[in-house]
Amino acid sequence: MAIGLGGRTALVAVVAGTLLLGPGPRSRAEQARHVLVVGPTDGYGALVGGVSEGLQSAGFAEPARIRVDIRNARSADEAKAAIGAAVDAGVDAIVTIFGPSTQAARAATTTVPIVFCPVADPVAAKLVASNEAPGGHLTGVASADAEASRRRLVVFRQVLPELKRLAVLFDQGFPPDRVQLANLEHVAPAIGVTLVTRAVADEDAAVAALRSLGRTDVDAVLVLKEALLRRASEEVGRAGIAQKLPILVGDQDLVSVPGVVAAVGPDQRALGKICGRMTARILDGAKPADLAIEHPTFELLVNLKSAGSLGVAVPQRALEQAVRVVR
Repeated sequence: MAIGLGGRTALVAVVAGTLLLGPGPRSRAEQARHVLVVGPTDGYGALVGGVSEGLQSAGFAEPARIRVDIRNARSADEAKAAIGAAVDAGVDAIVTIFGPSTQAARAATTTVPIVFCPVADPVAAKLVASNEAPGGHLTGVASADAEASRRRLVVFRQVLPELKRLAVLFDQGFPPDRVQLANLEHVAPAIGVTLVTRAVADEDAAVAALRSLGRTDVDAVLVLKEALLRRASEEVGRAGIAQKLPILVGDQDLVSVPGVVAAVGPDQRALGKICGRMTARILDGAKPADLAIEHPTFELLVNLKSAGSLGVAVPQRALEQAVRVVR
């Protein structure tokens, strides 16, 4: 597979989970910087691809400079095993996909730089001291801290200008959901939104929560536990439509689900590129402690088909801002 890179072509090969970047024969491993990318990579190809593109754009495109090992880890235990082996092998940096892998990496090493890609709120998770000055050996991208939550709510109100009361479906047993909810509760009053929370642990609970709500209770529903929509999109979407409640999400991939009117979230490939560039800076000598936490650009996607079925008129200004409109 060939990828255009700065006017020339770089050859990309994946062999036994190892990504080799650059033209020409592979140099000896000891001459290259070694990076581990670990997490649920099988479901997030665009994110992982963005990491490699970010490294390439920052000058790490040749085998003499970089070796990237990609390890798919669906659980914290799988991540722990992959990270332990990489640390023993002298890995130079670790890019962790989401929170469980990040926690496993932090537990495995206190010296190897770690770039999380992303976590919801690294300060709340006690991964870093602050967004401006992380301290320690971790840095990366925050996707749902207070600032990210504020941005998301502002855009949702542009899609639904009459939004005053917002139901939030979250999983009490899932730490990222609890963090996101706390941040939403912190920023919502200043935006003029009142939250109505419903804890849902599974698909049946989500459907029951939607059926218990109506337009006299709330104006829309934000689903934090997006895995529910991935597993039971038809059932959850149908319940939202039956109650005439627009569903809002943060995952761009879910915008086509019936009942979902808008998604506000980062492009996965662009997010990965940020992580790749941050990793390159570390390989070039920067300290994670000094690299401020970054935030991805949030993009708006609108589903006019769902909006029409719910009798929702999306303002033209919001449609003009959307990067994708489902009709």
